[in-house]
Amino acid sequence: MKTLRIDHVTVATPDAAAAQATFQRHFGLTPGPAKGLGSSPGVAGGALVVGGARIAFITPAADTALAVALATDGEGMAALCLGVADLDDAVETLRGAGVRLEEDTCGGNRIVQIDPAAAHGVRLALIERSHP
Repeated sequence: MKTLRIDHVTVATPDAAAAQATFQRHFGLTPGPAKGLGSSPGVAGGALVVGGARIAFITPAADTALAVALATDGEGMAALCLGVADLDDAVETLRGAGVRLEEDTCGGNRIVQIDPAAAHGVRLALIERSHP
């Protein structure tokens, strides 16, 4: 498996617009495309660009698992998404190593969510984008 880059970091917050504005104001980040946020059910938010990666700020709908986690754990990093060269190869490698994973889609791209127990508690996802 070849990991190419950090694709994006997702921050879950009760007010995505306010969190995005804070990061823009304090850290000089610029708005970027919110790839996939509009297509994810129950999610509202936006994104900022840092180099070739994005920080996505989301406010989950009340009836989602992420909303429960937000209420229980508070706001903060919800996921780290790594861009890989070949998602099928990554899935084969991880399954061969006994890693539990779940395939999903995000913004029309196929992603694989890794069991946090296999990544030292980090909610980790892998994505192969046709257009980075």
